[in-house]
Amino acid sequence: MTGSFSQSRKSSERRFGFTLIELLVVIAIIALLVSILLPALSKTRRYAKLLKCVSQQRQLSVAQLTYATDFKDALSGFSWAAPALGGPGKWGPEAAQAGVPTNFGDDLAAASAQAVAIMRLRSVPRNMTIPVPGGWVPHIRYSHIPLYDYIAQRLPEPTLVCPDDFRQQGFIDNPSATPSLGIHQLYASSYNFTPAFYTPNRETAAGRFRQDSNQRLFTYNADGGRYKLGKRRGFEIKFPSQKVWIFDEYDRHENKVDTYFTHFRAKPTVILGDGSSQVVKSHEANLGGYLLPNNTIIAATILYAPNEFPLVPWPDTSPLLQDGRYRWTLGGLGGRDIGGPRPF
Repeated sequence: MTGSFSQSRKSSERRFGFTLIELLVVIAIIALLVSILLPALSKTRRYAKLLKCVSQQRQLSVAQLTYATDFKDALSGFSWAAPALGGPGKWGPEAAQAGVPTNFGDDLAAASAQAVAIMRLRSVPRNMTIPVPGGWVPHIRYSHIPLYDYIAQRLPEPTLVCPDDFRQQGFIDNPSATPSLGIHQLYASSYNFTPAFYTPNRETAAGRFRQDSNQRLFTYNADGGRYKLGKRRGFEIKFPSQKVWIFDEYDRHENKVDTYFTHFRAKPTVILGDGSSQVVKSHEANLGGYLLPNNTIIAATILYAPNEFPLVPWPDTSPLLQDGRYRWTLGGLGGRDIGGPRPF
């Protein structure tokens, strides 16, 4: 019996045991499968985030379209105004609730007060100390603020931040953080409205809105208040399916690093004037430009000089100064960004 039991045990060991070579082969196969599957999984994750980003932009466009339906085709904008010709100014009950001043010197000051009033009342936790800056143009990064009744009831709002926007996402995760560009940055969005949706189609003799020394700075001059920001309506969009309306300032999905939209390899997600979404190769978009009162055209360029921490570097040695393209659509709402030549 003893010999028989011993022989049976040895047979069992031969049947279920692994040699070192067999084990190494199995490990090699697993490593090969991992090397094949990981890039595919990574690509799938990037694609999922891209879809989420597009979905969020679409929510913003639906909010704008609903706003336009409610307000006689008006494009979303700041509605408070300074007194005109000795008449009363215009502001909402939020001014008293938020404690912002209403002695506006001009419409730009009124828009700044309106933006801060919404920030104060919608911030979670509520922050009634957010200052009203002087010389501020809230339209540039905060044109989404007047749409909060159609989007959400709190600030910061996650649906306005691309999941791959690590800077702005950090404020969603930690609203008590201190932004490098001031507390208003907490309530910014990853998605920009192109200036054509809040500026006139052409400059006037003394009124203009242009890019300044880098991508974050702008110059604004108004000739006696006649060059107004805002007050645009949907019917003014001449080429809705070819005019970029909302865009992510960075391509966060196609390249290994975030790439500013002016770079020739950038393919950011955009929403067009008809509400449709598209991934646009920036180098294929029209160049853009400024249309002067005498129909002269001058180039619009943007110098990339990051000033938000942590900094996002330019990805290669190509020039930092690039054409402004759809940020500065030639002819404003009467212009065309993609799918055809500039109409001017």
